Amino acid sequence: MTTMVCFQADGAAYCLPLQAARSVRTAAEVIALPDPAADVAGIIPGDPPLTVISPLESSGRHILVIEAQGQTFGLLVDIVTGIQQIDVADIRPAPKGQGRPFVSGTVDRDGRLVFVADPTALAGRL
Repeated sequence: MTTMVCFQADGAAYCLPLQAARSVRTAAEVIALPDPAADVAGIIPGDPPLTVISPLESSGRHILVIEAQGQTFGLLVDIVTGIQQIDVADIRPAPKGQGRPFVSGTVDRDGRLVFVADPTALAGRL
């Protein structure tokens, strides 16, 4: 079993390993960057400022703060829905057809498809 933090974005359900999650913040803190890179929604002021990415086309009410590949960054999501235990054996392979893959697998939770997000691949979008 592995513990996952679950969230929703653009009508889809996602989860990622809890050990990569650091906190949840409000998107009201995000400041737009001039001429941002693809997938960058902005930054949250701080020392250092926290880059926020948005590859999920989310309405962006919350930011899931993630640490991966030695980087800390925010992921814009609609809502963080909680923590779940998922049996690793229940995780199926990633779907085909991703342009810049960050979904590493899928799992069925009570008849609903949940995408398993890869924190390392998300960090690669910075």
